[in-house]
Amino acid sequence: MRAFKKSNKGAVNANSLLPIYSTIPEKKCVFFTEILREKGYYCTNNSKEDYNMSVSPLAWDESSTKAHWRNRKKNQPFFSVFNFNITHESMLWKNKVKITEDEINNIRLPSIFPDNISIKKDFLRNYKNIEILDTKVGEIIEQLKEDGLYENTVIFFFSDHGGPFPRYKRSIYDTGIKCPLVIKWIDEKMTNRNDQMISFIDLAPTILDLTAMKNNECFEGISFFKSDNRTHIFAATDRIDESITKRRCVRNKKYKLIINYDSLKPIHKPNRYRSQMVTMHILDSLNSFQKSSHYFNKWFNEPSTTYELYDIKSDLYEEHNLYGDSTHKQVFESLNNKLELWINSSDFGNLKEEEIIKKIWPNNKKPFLNNPDIENFKNGKIIKPNNEGISIGWRNKDDSDWKIYKVGEVIQPNKEFEVIIFKMGYATVKRLFRQ
Repeated sequence: MRAFKKSNKGAVNANSLLPIYSTIPEKKCVFFTEILREKGYYCTNNSKEDYNMSVSPLAWDESSTKAHWRNRKKNQPFFSVFNFNITHESMLWKNKVKITEDEINNIRLPSIFPDNISIKKDFLRNYKNIEILDTKVGEIIEQLKEDGLYENTVIFFFSDHGGPFPRYKRSIYDTGIKCPLVIKWIDEKMTNRNDQMISFIDLAPTILDLTAMKNNECFEGISFFKSDNRTHIFAATDRIDESITKRRCVRNKKYKLIINYDSLKPIHKPNRYRSQMVTMHILDSLNSFQKSSHYFNKWFNEPSTTYELYDIKSDLYEEHNLYGDSTHKQVFESLNNKLELWINSSDFGNLKEEEIIKKIWPNNKKPFLNNPDIENFKNGKIIKPNNEGISIGWRNKDDSDWKIYKVGEVIQPNKEFEVIIFKMGYATVKRLFRQ
């Protein structure tokens, strides 16, 4: 659910017609890269900031198309993120790669799709985009080797969702939430492919764990560094662009349970952005002529059931709903209990967007933080934040980089220096002090 993007004050989301907002979590929320930076790591992001929330100005040393570990101090440890757009959904219609008839004939579509040459072309185009991506990742690896860093660098490679096709991206089925993940560890013994379950929220505690950092923050994720402790994966959809599809799911290694909150409508919801894809044109046309494949006829036309239960070991595309099957009653009850606990633990998971905005903006506007104060201490200064659950930074005037400030720390700034206070969803405070 895209609720936030960088924009002018007062902007309205064209899809929801609601104000653009950054949610204020009830639990303390901190960018884990702030913890890395506090411990001396050089953190860079190149360059996507599609976090669906306001970004801490203390999260990155650099966040731009030029951000790179090569800009750090000599021998400084680093954490660098590189985003590649070549396999984005839009590249199915923007990237005009050459394809041959033999290549098309070698494409085997997933069983849920109709056997259509235009759909095969889209799948082939996606595979060719992946080949380009592979080259770009290889360039980063070569840079690490050139710098003598490859052997001592841990590399995580992953996508942000499943494939770019209809019923993949934006979907709660495994085609949408199952992502490729390849990790190059430093320990050569950790080279086996495995089937352990990992959620995106596990990445932050894992990275802090492998850097041997102690921190006092509480993460919902579970570190998977030299461990395998996750037993369930949870996922959700709400508003997707202009359409609302409220669904929740829980998954273990064998079974998956989905709750649909709107069982009067089919799973398919129109999406203007996706409609630019040739595959979507074909599926829409086949449906209009009542010639859809068995699966997509259900996807377009049949009301969803409240519950969907699948044996994902044997039913890879989640086509055979086991809900109501007496032999799976215990499986359903167990997963349903897990899912209900997860749903009820959410800050805003049971609220509509209008209700979320009303809750976080009781006065119909973004809340403000208190201004910080400065206290003299011996030969230095202590920053008094006057707020709770915040991130604090400081820098000398005319410096470009913010330093992470630890509460109680004594700093020795120049005659003029700035202090910045950040809390997700609040208006950021920046104040200039003069000695």
